[in-house]
Amino acid sequence: MNYEFLVIGQGITGSIVALQLKKSLKKFKLIDGGNPNTSSKVATGIVHPISLKRCNLSWRGKEFYEFSDAFYKEINDESSIDLYKSYKLLRIFASFEEQNNWIGKTNNKIYKNILSLCNKKVDNLQNMFGIGVVELCSRLFVNEFLGFVSSSLLKSKILKKDLFKAENLKLKNNRFHYKGDVYSKVIMCDGVNALKNPMFNYLPIIPNKGELLKVSSNILPPQIINCGIFSLPETKNIFTVGSTYSNDDQKNNVTIGAKEYLMKKLNKIIEIDSINITDQKFGFRPTSLDRKPLVGEHPIIKNLYTVNGMGSKAILMAPLLVKELLNYIYLKKPLNPMVNINRYSKKINYENIDYANSLEFSI
Repeated sequence: MNYEFLVIGQGITGSIVALQLKKSLKKFKLIDGGNPNTSSKVATGIVHPISLKRCNLSWRGKEFYEFSDAFYKEINDESSIDLYKSYKLLRIFASFEEQNNWIGKTNNKIYKNILSLCNKKVDNLQNMFGIGVVELCSRLFVNEFLGFVSSSLLKSKILKKDLFKAENLKLKNNRFHYKGDVYSKVIMCDGVNALKNPMFNYLPIIPNKGELLKVSSNILPPQIINCGIFSLPETKNIFTVGSTYSNDDQKNNVTIGAKEYLMKKLNKIIEIDSINITDQKFGFRPTSLDRKPLVGEHPIIKNLYTVNGMGSKAILMAPLLVKELLNYIYLKKPLNPMVNINRYSKKINYENIDYANSLEFSI
């Protein structure tokens, strides 16, 4: 069977690639190995354009948010499921300095309709320095979103649950061959698995481990709150608390240290004696050396692409970055140099060159 695209990975980014290809009526197949500990599988789905630590708009933050907001609302309409909802995020200030910085931003026209102050009392919270509000905030229910994409693609026989093996990919006359099918282009959305992939393992992807707690509580507020970590309401009296960030811990297990860290942070704003931990999960985010996404075409193998390295911001960034990649492929529109993987082309090594040469085969 002949296809235009082979897409590898059905996490957040791969799902978004699939949805945009489907909307453009492209013929493609998606392969996913079903790893339960990807960052997509444990992501909470909070989306906003602010770097909370510094109280600044994140890089291209408003642009990313506006595009993603429209994208997910369209998916809501198509699915007839509330996969995406608007929220307000409460930022608990840790100091008068942070409070003053936030107040200053609320008087700046750039932050109009994005940041405000909370003037209402929030029960049970200790907030001696006050509370700020991120007005431009939403949540994607990630597991439901991934399930919706998976079921719709399975019905169309587009998705195949299978572990991708790079050694089975071959190239003949500028066409990719994989397990009996032929493809014009390949897009890799494999997250931290790219480190094991001879196509793109030269890219400086750093696995960043994040751990989350599921807790039951009758005192946590029914809003999203952030105090360096977040508390996210799920159902009545059930919350997700997270997240940790570790570049050092690469073990496939949850840790006592992460649990203690999260509860210690939470204890700064609320009494934790009545909070019961019911579950703990982990996942590995694909981050990059310069903290910018990795998007573009392989420097040697033409029509081989990647979208990766977004860390915890894939839900925010991926819809627009995928659109920009497809515009690069079809319209030759240049990629933003801050994300274009050609910035790392000098890191190509002999292993990558040997792999590129090995793709060619005779039929």
